[in-house]
Amino acid sequence: MVGSRETGNETYVVGLLGGLSALDADFEVFAYHDARARQIGGPHLTPRTLLSTSPWIRLGIDLPARSWRDQVDVLHVTYTAPLWSSCPIVITVHDISFATNPEWFSERDRRVLSTAVPWSMNRAARVITVSDLCRRQIIEHFGVGSDRVVRIYNGPGPAAQRVGAAEARIAVAELGVDPTRRYILAVGNLQPRKNLVRLVRAFKQIAARCPEVDLVVVGAERYRGAEVLAAGGDAEGRIRFTGYVTDHQLAACYELASLFAFPSLFEGFGIPPIEAMAHEVPVACSNAGALSEVCGDAVAYFDPLDDGSIADVLLRALLDEDLRQRLIAKGLVRSQDFSWKQTATETLALYQAVVGR
Repeated sequence: MVGSRETGNETYVVGLLGGLSALDADFEVFAYHDARARQIGGPHLTPRTLLSTSPWIRLGIDLPARSWRDQVDVLHVTYTAPLWSSCPIVITVHDISFATNPEWFSERDRRVLSTAVPWSMNRAARVITVSDLCRRQIIEHFGVGSDRVVRIYNGPGPAAQRVGAAEARIAVAELGVDPTRRYILAVGNLQPRKNLVRLVRAFKQIAARCPEVDLVVVGAERYRGAEVLAAGGDAEGRIRFTGYVTDHQLAACYELASLFAFPSLFEGFGIPPIEAMAHEVPVACSNAGALSEVCGDAVAYFDPLDDGSIADVLLRALLDEDLRQRLIAKGLVRSQDFSWKQTATETLALYQAVVGR
């Protein structure tokens, strides 16, 4: 995942490795990566370069051989297990929306995930998922034993790190965003599950009421992303699509935002709202998926299927200063409930349980 611009999946791997490197315990992690990865290193971490970026070679030959050659005690992968392994496998499945909502996926991705993920979960000694909701769905939908499915929350991404206002203004200007204007920020790849078409339509409802406010959408174009771009095409320059951005650029976007909007139709966890809270930005988000479980009472919720509900809540969060200050204060406290060190502590305990230590 690392270096592949896989957003949440990449954030998880990098965050977990960083959390493990911060622990004071006696263990070693072989971090298998390919040529796209940034430098991986630190306490407990030993990089191991894979033979190829091909998933067929990685899953069919390379990881199985490495598990035997390196005499690893447990092999941790995301979503898809190798064909065989000399040791127990732990697999992280962030969510199973490919099964519960297949219409959000391309035919190819749906076919691959629907075949590989259930097979992998059945082979795994433990399945990690990132919310209680997703744990229940995995158990109920695929019949995985409840004793083998463990919920371990994520931490925030590196974009949660604060940046100075002057530095942020330079960074957002380089993305084509006017740093002198207020803006609503949305973060997510342009795909159906992120529900960005409805967000664009809702923004158009409030644009006349708030002529000083723009909409900035950060995320790469993915499956059916052209629909989002088309929806924003007649907004007279009030909507900016930045495409993929670096962690530093994303942190800058958070830093200057007047409001963070997260209209997703489903999230197994939802890292961006936590990142926005860490930047003391008020958050308005969907009441779908695990977002209420993760965000608690620190955000203003709306119905993601109702353009009017989205517009009303966004407008209130922009104009009601008392509400804004409550959301900022509660959000900052809530963001501190999640850390990769805690994620790593629980994950290491799971590894030890799997190998009987």
